[in-house]
Amino acid sequence: MKKKLFRCIFIILGVLVIAAIVNFIPALSLRTDGMSKLEGKWIDVYYETEADAAKDVFEYAEVETAIIAGSLGFSEAPDVNVYIYDSQSTMQTKKYGLIAPLLGLDWYIGDNIGTDVILTSPANPGELHTYDNNKYAVLHEIVHAYVSVLNEDVDLWLTEGCALYLTNGEPFYRKYIEQMGIPAYKETCSNNPLIFSDCGGYTYAHTYIEYIEVTYGWDAVLEIIKTTNYQEVFGKSRQDIYNEWVAYIKEYYQ
Repeated sequence: MKKKLFRCIFIILGVLVIAAIVNFIPALSLRTDGMSKLEGKWIDVYYETEADAAKDVFEYAEVETAIIAGSLGFSEAPDVNVYIYDSQSTMQTKKYGLIAPLLGLDWYIGDNIGTDVILTSPANPGELHTYDNNKYAVLHEIVHAYVSVLNEDVDLWLTEGCALYLTNGEPFYRKYIEQMGIPAYKETCSNNPLIFSDCGGYTYAHTYIEYIEVTYGWDAVLEIIKTTNYQEVFGKSRQDIYNEWVAYIKEYYQ
């Protein structure tokens, strides 16, 4: 009886392992067959058939990335590649495998995997986005890629805050504090993307980077990204900086 039970468990585990391996086959290589390449100084772009849209993204990103690189302290370009896919579903499988299109992530148009950026072509933006949404999203992901070179284990709050602050962070208004509430300290410490999103991270995180720059200077922003050691950079705890940031947004934004 025990042998049959162990055999069943072994078979089930084997099936799950095989399913997981099959699921992630598309993520083993970011290139798809027949991809073309655009080479730049700061980034290289690989694309499928939507050549005009890819060229548009490349020309925009190459210029803007030079500015971003300077802000992040790069004098030479790290090996950052952008992969543009004709369909949103293909892009999603490169991060989450074959199951991705079944997850209903209509909002999900781009991401980074270390120094590689994956993006849905602006030519086919999906139902929830526009050509420009997809085009400009590339710079946000490029910031993540560059930040990963500075610190591959950087906190989510810092890397998202930096990407939003340097690219597409929306103007912040005091009414957001009243409507949404301020993210709790523990929420700002989480590296869970769902917690980040649910607590209002995309609304608040860029003001955290803003506060650090205004109060301690941009060099302090770079140092905390590189080290995530608050005591070393500020002589204060992470909780102290959080408390100061909360006071800042309550007072500064009226």
